[in-house]
Amino acid sequence: AGAVLCGLELVDQVPRLELPPARMGVAAGPVVFRDGDYFGRTVNTAARITDYARPAEVLVSEDIATLAMPEGVSYVAVGPVSLKGLTHSITLHLAVRGN
Repeated sequence: AGAVLCGLELVDQVPRLELPPARMGVAAGPVVFRDGDYFGRTVNTAARITDYARPAEVLVSEDIATLAMPEGVSYVAVGPVSLKGLTHSITLHLAVRGN
């Protein structure tokens, strides 16, 4: 839930700072923390989701849309998509403010 809220705040604030549009992808699962950084399949999936997102979008995996329900946020189904480097399609949802 925190990552989704952070992503929405990020994409809202970036234009006010006159920076290029931000986008974010969120996935859930195990990660490995080493030398101050995170690694693993979940990180790779989140990166691929981010690559798929359009500017100012926060896209989340099905697991996030099911498990993370921050107050004031709703999800709009995007549907299953094939992402580079993943062997199976993944169902994505667009996070939006408002219920």
